[in-house]
Amino acid sequence: MMVWLLMFVCGALLVDSNKPKFCINCKYFIKPPGGLNEFAKCSLFTLENPKYLIDGVHRNSNYRYCYTAREFDNLCGKNATKYKKRYTWKNNSTFVDM
Repeated sequence: MMVWLLMFVCGALLVDSNKPKFCINCKYFIKPPGGLNEFAKCSLFTLENPKYLIDGVHRNSNYRYCYTAREFDNLCGKNATKYKKRYTWKNNSTFVDM
């Protein structure tokens, strides 16, 4: 019985690890103003912008698109190597998985 339970738990962990990591659930995800997620940006990968060097303000145009970051392995890649799970506050002041 105990062996069966151990195999079930290990199998459940393996199935969970095979799920893709979606940018929309990442803490670096920036939702676009129009609401179309295909134009979402990633706050982890900044672009050099001369305006930032003048006033130090990060603008939405200073970030790479999510699809660009996921396309190249030296950025985040298909396996989402830089992915960090986003958490949110629930009404009773506890962290909740998104």
